[in-house]
Amino acid sequence: MSQSLAAAKALWIEVGDGVDDKSLTVFSSNKVLSALQCVIRCPCKEAQRFSDMYMKPIVNAILDQQVDRNEKDTNKTIAAILRTSIDIATKELTNPCNTKKCSTLEALGSIFDKKKAYYGDSESSGNPQVRVDMIMRFGHSSHKGFHLLAKRLNLASSEFPNIDTLHFLLLATIDASFVLSLDEAPRRISRATMDHLLGEDDLTKYPTQYLYLVRHDLQRLCKKLSLSTPQLMSEFNQFWRSLTLKLIKSESQQHKLFGLKEIEYLIDACRLPEAYIVKGAGYEFVNGRYEISPLVISNGCVSAQTFTYERTSDCGKKLILQPCLMTEPGKSHCDVWFYLSSSTTGVDYYFHETNPNEEQAVPLLGWRCIGGSKHPPPTLEQSSNTVPFKDEKGNLEKQLNKWAVENDVYGIILGSIHL
Repeated sequence: MSQSLAAAKALWIEVGDGVDDKSLTVFSSNKVLSALQCVIRCPCKEAQRFSDMYMKPIVNAILDQQVDRNEKDTNKTIAAILRTSIDIATKELTNPCNTKKCSTLEALGSIFDKKKAYYGDSESSGNPQVRVDMIMRFGHSSHKGFHLLAKRLNLASSEFPNIDTLHFLLLATIDASFVLSLDEAPRRISRATMDHLLGEDDLTKYPTQYLYLVRHDLQRLCKKLSLSTPQLMSEFNQFWRSLTLKLIKSESQQHKLFGLKEIEYLIDACRLPEAYIVKGAGYEFVNGRYEISPLVISNGCVSAQTFTYERTSDCGKKLILQPCLMTEPGKSHCDVWFYLSSSTTGVDYYFHETNPNEEQAVPLLGWRCIGGSKHPPPTLEQSSNTVPFKDEKGNLEKQLNKWAVENDVYGIILGSIHL
């Protein structure tokens, strides 16, 4: 054992030096894989130091470059390094004594960053499925990574990860909630994150672009989880208003302006267009006015988080305009696309590959034809009339107005006009 530990220590020093001076080809080096495997086999302070210092640089060195999926040996080594990194992070999360900032979470965030060059996409000969595989490994019943992450984030004595890492962890949690049908751990993660942000005395230490991303991640996650836990969407809406209030009261001009922009988003989230008008589609029967489905209306408000629009054409075809969850390999497992389809036969005519940052609203431009559909694809217009949204606590618009009055939001905004 002493000889193997001595060999491991020597290997950690060699690999660490190679990473520092960039003399080691990380992504194709079996030494890197062996060094990470030794962290698991030989737990000691030197192993902890090596993973703390070098796991994130190793992961980034791998993922910040493109590797053709046909380079099988290289990709096999990369996958093994990433799997081992997942195992190290999971093991660190299981340590009940380790309530300090979990440095390997930063590496975990890099592994879950879908924009890394290595992942690319299916069309560019990248390796997007590897990211999905790593999420599934972390969340598998043998690891229970998301449950451990939720436990860590809910520890009062534990430091939260950096906000950029938090964004990547939330994206992975969203994906896991779909592909692994997780509910409890994502709920605890979302609630811990909301409590953490509202408990922060100084939000100005966070860049506004990441505050937006994390808020948006939480919105998407709570929207999905509200299917089984309806009150979670009410909790998110209350969090969103409270966070916005902290921002518009900020001494930072940048954060104050960001808070004012969030008020615009809050207002937009209160209502949906009553209808959409589809124009210019190659299939004439697809064109026309699509009304929001009465099945999602309750007491004059939209009560469902997933909504559809529908119409009956002059020739009697029943058509729907609706969002659909896309789960095919190589894609993010939570991307929502929109489709124009037949509600009786299930035939799809046109679709829109929606950016996750824009999936809250039906896209007006950029529609495409399903293979074999008649060109051209349509464009859409939204009606000026709208229908209010509601959550478990009632009409969102009324809640927003009450919040604004009780917190003198109008006075705060007027006081900010000089900005």
